[in-house]
Amino acid sequence: MITIDENFSIVKWEQMRSFLSECYRPDHILCYKKFFEWQFQVKQNNERASLLCAWEDDRLEGILGYLPILTHWGDVNNPVKGIWLLYWMVREGAPRGLGWLLAKRVQSLSPLLLTVNASKLGTSILRELSWSFLSRVPRYICVLDKKQCVAMLSPQATEKDLDAMVFDNDRKTFFNSEFILNKDTYHPDWKLYPGLAFGTVRSLDYFKWRYLSHPVFNYRIAVRGEAQRPVVCIYRIEEAFGSYEARVGRIVDFFHPSDEQGKREGAALMGDVLQQLKELGCAYVDFICSNKTYGWVITHLGGREESEDKQILPVRLAPIEQVLRHQNFAFRVLQGLRNPEADNLQITKSDIDGDHPVSVPTQTHHAIVDYQKAA
Repeated sequence: MITIDENFSIVKWEQMRSFLSECYRPDHILCYKKFFEWQFQVKQNNERASLLCAWEDDRLEGILGYLPILTHWGDVNNPVKGIWLLYWMVREGAPRGLGWLLAKRVQSLSPLLLTVNASKLGTSILRELSWSFLSRVPRYICVLDKKQCVAMLSPQATEKDLDAMVFDNDRKTFFNSEFILNKDTYHPDWKLYPGLAFGTVRSLDYFKWRYLSHPVFNYRIAVRGEAQRPVVCIYRIEEAFGSYEARVGRIVDFFHPSDEQGKREGAALMGDVLQQLKELGCAYVDFICSNKTYGWVITHLGGREESEDKQILPVRLAPIEQVLRHQNFAFRVLQGLRNPEADNLQITKSDIDGDHPVSVPTQTHHAIVDYQKAA
């Protein structure tokens, strides 16, 4: 008989690690206990992970992670608690319909549920359960070093494709890289950011968890402007390996006030970040973002949006995979909550598990870059 627990006690870690090793692979990032505890907020939840667990006696048969995250959903003055789903897995040979049962169970936890990167099987189940889908979150690319990019071109792309996305900026970096993020320097007036009307509340607490305490990646947060109206760019460097080795800049979040001053400051800060990444030897930069309100800055600086049916430069880098792959986004809202508006929906690569390490880190882990050493 299957029983479903709504959380997971970390004292049973060895059973979880065994399940993850078998159902994913032994070096999957979730097998790294420190990452698992961070991802599912174990320390904040009395040593329990926010994870639905399906048990048959003492055997773990399936999991579905969920994270309650404060979310703007149509009214920036009245955020709601949405639930993001992540890491949905059922053991091969588990009772038929267990994945559907877990998805049905999690829907009872909140009127607002969201997820990214649903698999083909997961998509079919969620569609059956009346979820809505954005099949492709746009990806913006800016070439910083054309010579390196030529060696990384996808098979269907040509050198001419790169010419249309080369970084165009002669300024040197001058933003304050020592910026200290705290309640005195960062408390945005969200009314100035209509482009963030639907999506995660990018609060100080969220930043501290999602970026500053990440157990593997070394994120950098660049901020410009007054505390009530900051322009923010969050990024990291990934070391690509496999068919070619290179550094790639990943912009994982970016936003600015919607007025003209905000747009100017947004373009200036993004220009600074791209210039810095160029000086650190990155081949190119990408930015996955649903909102053209912020994606425009990459095109303003010489880059462009990747076409829906043609990949120019790889998105998977550890190792490099030359496959066309788009980040998707799915959501389910109950009566009383609005459907999102395309111009005000902010979904990026960093949402929940959209930006995550591929495997358990080692001393030669390719995804970690120390900015001081890189310089």
